[in-house]
Amino acid sequence: MKKARGDLTQGSLLRHLLRLAGPIIFSYILQDAFNIIDMIFVGRLGPGAIAAVGVSGNLLRLIGVFSLGISTGAGIMVAQYLGARNLAQAEHIAMQAILLAVFFSIGVTLIGYPLAEQGLRAVRMVDPEVLHLGTTYMHIVLVGISTMFLSMTLGSIFRAGGDAVTPMIVLVFSTLINITLDPLLIFGLWGFPKLGVAGSAYATLIGRGAGAIVLLYLCWSGRAPVSLRRVQFRADLVEMIDILRLGIFSSMQGFWRHLSRLGFLWVIGPYGKTVVAAYAICMRLRILVMNPGFGIANSVAPLVGQNLGANQMERAEESARVANILGAAIMAVIGAVFLIFPQTFIRIFSPDANVIEIGAVYLRFLSPTFGFIAFSLVLGKALNGAGDTLSPMMITLVSQLVIGLGLVILLSYFFGLNGVWLGIAVSNIVQGIAMWAWYHTGRWKKIKVVKRKAKAV
Repeated sequence: MKKARGDLTQGSLLRHLLRLAGPIIFSYILQDAFNIIDMIFVGRLGPGAIAAVGVSGNLLRLIGVFSLGISTGAGIMVAQYLGARNLAQAEHIAMQAILLAVFFSIGVTLIGYPLAEQGLRAVRMVDPEVLHLGTTYMHIVLVGISTMFLSMTLGSIFRAGGDAVTPMIVLVFSTLINITLDPLLIFGLWGFPKLGVAGSAYATLIGRGAGAIVLLYLCWSGRAPVSLRRVQFRADLVEMIDILRLGIFSSMQGFWRHLSRLGFLWVIGPYGKTVVAAYAICMRLRILVMNPGFGIANSVAPLVGQNLGANQMERAEESARVANILGAAIMAVIGAVFLIFPQTFIRIFSPDANVIEIGAVYLRFLSPTFGFIAFSLVLGKALNGAGDTLSPMMITLVSQLVIGLGLVILLSYFFGLNGVWLGIAVSNIVQGIAMWAWYHTGRWKKIKVVKRKAKAV
């Protein structure tokens, strides 16, 4: 077999990547299953409920991007300290990340709760049903948003240490709880209260909360890649700032991406709740298709980080190259299936004929861009693993918020809804090509994240 650069064959590298990516992909599918299952059950309540949960979900993801920054920064530092054989410092970083997750989730709750309805109105959701249901849903999730922060941060810490299986198992547990509670709380089965949209929010929080508790227990019991039993329970502002310094641009990358989605909703909103419901369903399907890309991307980030920490540049490069090819191939194939059978997938969420027809048109515009989305996901995370979080953020800002939203507004004026769908598709292609081009400049190779002889805590 042809040798890859470094001392790994391409085949052995691919097998190692798949062993790490497999559980992560499954974990992302399970994580997304929270939203998918909610949408399937909520879809039986009508287009208004779908629109409320879909728009609320976009707003919650926008204000929850801090968790992405904390988990990304912690993952980069833990992976590279482990690669540099500095376990004590890796454990110290893990503790600071957990504390940050708690602090920021409290802040998000205090700020977001009173502004929930205003957020819905800001994207021109004026339908009384959508406003009422959406505000209720957001209030419940915001009260327990710490479960999301902790789950993301702890999962990133486990994966940074090479353990992708444990977070996957915990997600299976969480998802089973959610699947069980969803119909019980939404429809009031077996003596449970009939809560409707609110029931889906409670089911999600209980499932996530149970998973976060299990992961915390494993960390404190010494059954995680990094143990918290030997770490002092105190805030270290210097390390917290380092985590945020690395993660802030990843947070902003997510912020710009979700802000552009809200911009799309601002354009789509006046078309009515049926169109918003179709858009929300397609966005859930888009995230489902992206799960393989997310899994591969989040497996390549620690590989790049650990290899750079061990001064193995060639291994880091080969890891990114193999992951990029694999991710693009998988997502392109799934996109082809969605392109051929769009109505079949939309019908899973809603029986409404108008929702199905509108959503099918959007999927036909969106599906051919999945391969480009894979470029953006995998190479963006490879750059993150090397410590370059600024460049992916800037590429996302320009391609999604400037080019994407600009095209959506302009093209919708001339072509209506088809212009919206076309503008979104073009922005995905631009982002993928731009990420590929920046990665191949090689500037990420010169970034230094950790000190190889850092003093242990």
